[in-house]
Amino acid sequence: MTAVSPIPLVDLLLTGGRIATFADPDQGPAEAQAIAVAGGRIMAVGSDAELAHYAPLAARVIDLAGRRVIPGLNDAHIHAIRGGLSWTRTVHWEDVRSLADGLALIREDARRRGPGEWVSVVGGWHSRQLAEGRAPTRAELDAAAPDNPVYVQELYDRGIVNTAGLAACGWSDDSPDPARGALLRDEDGRLTGELRGVGAFSVPLGLALAGPDGQGEEGILAMNAVLARHGLTGVVDAGGLLVTPRDYDPLYAVWRRGELDVRTRLFISAWTRGGEVDDIDRLTALVQAGSGDGMLRIAGVGEIPHLGCHDMEGLDPFEMTEAAHRELVEIVRLCAERGWRMSIHAVLNDTLGRILDAWEEVERETGLVAGRGFSIVHADEATRENLERIARLGAGILVQSRLVLKGADYVEAWGPEATASAPPIGDMSDLGIIIGAGTDATRANWFSPWSAIWWLVTGGTVDGSGVRDERHRMSRLEALAAYTRDAAWFTGEQEHRGRLLPGYDADLCVPSADPLECGDDELRSILSDLTVMAGRITHDSGVLSRAGADER
Repeated sequence: MTAVSPIPLVDLLLTGGRIATFADPDQGPAEAQAIAVAGGRIMAVGSDAELAHYAPLAARVIDLAGRRVIPGLNDAHIHAIRGGLSWTRTVHWEDVRSLADGLALIREDARRRGPGEWVSVVGGWHSRQLAEGRAPTRAELDAAAPDNPVYVQELYDRGIVNTAGLAACGWSDDSPDPARGALLRDEDGRLTGELRGVGAFSVPLGLALAGPDGQGEEGILAMNAVLARHGLTGVVDAGGLLVTPRDYDPLYAVWRRGELDVRTRLFISAWTRGGEVDDIDRLTALVQAGSGDGMLRIAGVGEIPHLGCHDMEGLDPFEMTEAAHRELVEIVRLCAERGWRMSIHAVLNDTLGRILDAWEEVERETGLVAGRGFSIVHADEATRENLERIARLGAGILVQSRLVLKGADYVEAWGPEATASAPPIGDMSDLGIIIGAGTDATRANWFSPWSAIWWLVTGGTVDGSGVRDERHRMSRLEALAAYTRDAAWFTGEQEHRGRLLPGYDADLCVPSADPLECGDDELRSILSDLTVMAGRITHDSGVLSRAGADER
């Protein structure tokens, strides 16, 4: 009778590395050399010698040659679904550093699409990143794509439409301003092509991003490939302004085919202005909290459970009405009683205080808020008093690197001293509040996780304005933890995600430079040479040497 080896088949064995496990002291070593993966989970972590016996049974062995390995990055607050739906229909300017290069991309896209087709750049960039320091003009967009309607949106600050785009939108010099928006004009009353406000942005966006069935699915696949290239194995999608339930159809189609390459967690926002309570009531009545699987799961309600409680970027005055607050209390009560997490946007301290009032009211009534994984998004202006209230409720805070592009705007609106402590990370840490990191991309910021990690560590901005005080920065290890170990807390998965330990999900990446040792400039431009999600390779630059790569 032939003896059967007690050692199970290993899908992937990584050896010869410097593996940051993010283990607590009682869980195991903080660093290891080798890691074995089977069935989408980590089987073993240890020294090369300790794991050497797995090599003969491994489907693939990769020699890391001393490279750093970290858990797969997890953007804990990003608008990935909205970005993915239009990913293949838009031009991306995140990496563009001159207006000339950006206009060249528009010309190229226009040639690819053909005359009459919309060409668009929808956020994810700021004029401060460009050598020219400004947005394109209507005339420049006309010259770049004279036969195509073109729309270029700079974050949520402004939009620029070319002449063909104005015509496609039905706008002329005599057109009135749209509701909640403005059409800018020159001294003679003629349209300049520049737009302000979400009401104006929505018109070209609705036309430019319309597409046939299937394009949304293609966009999600294409976006996930780019995210994996940056080392991301997970995203926590934040819903967003007027994202509707039907907008998730392409994502679910990709999931049903087993083609998701990035774990996706969903916070669902209210989608009907004036009907928010009914929206959340129907959602939480029809869908069970936490519905889904290891690849796609509904995480909770947010970041906009009520549109009347949303203070946007915190650069303009905002006051929550009493009516909106009472409806927010109803929504909090629904979430608490039905077992749903809530994650809610609050930039300004006054907004944060009113949200905490609602949470505390429901907590006094039900005892079902504290310790239930609720979280605040942003908290940029939070006072120590409100942070103490968050800590008492056992809630977390999600911070994003929006100020890397907009630091100068906050200096102008809030002053340099307030901006230097936005967000007050040092106070959050002192109080033991869990911090999850993200970008708030794809429209409001760059989507690169490494630019966000650079911002957390250095406090820097794209133009040096609004740099955060050292007290409110993180160490490199803390910043990586906020993107891995601690990010998992916000979806209740801290027991099996975000660490490289036996039994945990096999999500990891091999950065192109060691983020614990490289220079600051190199830190913000890191990519991933190898990304592994659920034990399978989702990105491989080809840099790492291989051995034993035969499939078995």
